[in-house]
Amino acid sequence: MPDVNVPGPAVRATPHRELLPAGTTLWRVHSGSYPATSFNPRPVDTRIGGGRFCSFEGDGEHLPFLYAGFTARTAVIETLLRGVPFPEAGWRRIRRRSLEGKVLSPIVTACDIPLVGLLGTDQLAAVHQDEWLLNAPPTSYPDTRRWAAWIRGQAPWALGLTWYSHRDLPNTACILYQRGGAADLLKPADAEPVALDSVAGAELLNELLAPCRTHVDPPPADR
Repeated sequence: MPDVNVPGPAVRATPHRELLPAGTTLWRVHSGSYPATSFNPRPVDTRIGGGRFCSFEGDGEHLPFLYAGFTARTAVIETLLRGVPFPEAGWRRIRRRSLEGKVLSPIVTACDIPLVGLLGTDQLAAVHQDEWLLNAPPTSYPDTRRWAAWIRGQAPWALGLTWYSHRDLPNTACILYQRGGAADLLKPADAEPVALDSVAGAELLNELLAPCRTHVDPPPADR
């Protein structure tokens, strides 16, 4: 893999531009306590917690961010199956407590959104990286976040990154960044969010995840 340290200030990359058209439907799993189109305004800690490409304390921009999948299944898998192993019987199980208060929401892009593509070897090489950037474990997220900040610096036109989900191959995921003064990137979809801790939520999850041998128990009958 490339050096985990980001290149020096004199180094220039040639990021690949991917355009996310206006009117594209994305999906996200989030707390039902805030709107589906809201960005996380808090940068994560430099060393612990957070996701692969979050804006972090000290990166110079403090950009609010939002992760999304291009399908409902990708959004669910990326959010709920992190670190869930296959037992000997061969079926993974999502714990009900991990669903409390969470909803699955469709959202729609309100404008064309330029992204840096990390879709395959050539696009990764264009930003001096390889598959490590997408497959590194959570213990390496402080390093992958620094790389994401460096890539943003090489592509001031970009409002996010997109890559192949390593949890839901060959589907894609993205992160969007909310830059100050930019137009609203997202708008609510017509469809209502689905409460994942409800009976309907369990039915939807089991429908989406059965092909990848994953299930969730339905909630008690009084829910």
